[in-house]
Amino acid sequence: MNRSLAVAATAVAVLLGGAAVPAAAAPAPAPASAAATTDIPSVVDVTSANYAQVMQWSHTKPVVLDFTADWCYWCQKQKPYLQKYNTEDNGAWVWARVDVDDNPDLSRKYGVRGIPALLNIQNGQEAGSRLVGFDGPTSLRTWLNRL
Repeated sequence: MNRSLAVAATAVAVLLGGAAVPAAAAPAPAPASAAATTDIPSVVDVTSANYAQVMQWSHTKPVVLDFTADWCYWCQKQKPYLQKYNTEDNGAWVWARVDVDDNPDLSRKYGVRGIPALLNIQNGQEAGSRLVGFDGPTSLRTWLNRL
């Protein structure tokens, strides 16, 4: 078909008294850019409806699944530090909050038995160690630095 188009373009050019124009090559696909990562939020509440999308994001940047609950004292103590470190890291990782009361299926899927529990998700699967419980901001920062 490209040959037919090239022949037709040449015929039109000859009839109009101009030079033949070579057939244009198919445009090259646009390279993946940093713009794709800007579409990924730095904080998201995970539900069964958006879980698959969050796992897709983990192929681009680390996702920290934060299994938490409003009634959990240590979860609430850890929360401002997670916010602070996520902001300091300029969204280099996704803080993906999973409310265990609203998402028991995800808690079962990952075998979460105690909260707070942080899981490092990369390339769609758990990578590295988990951080269960809150032992203070220093240990949290150390764990996040290993993502």
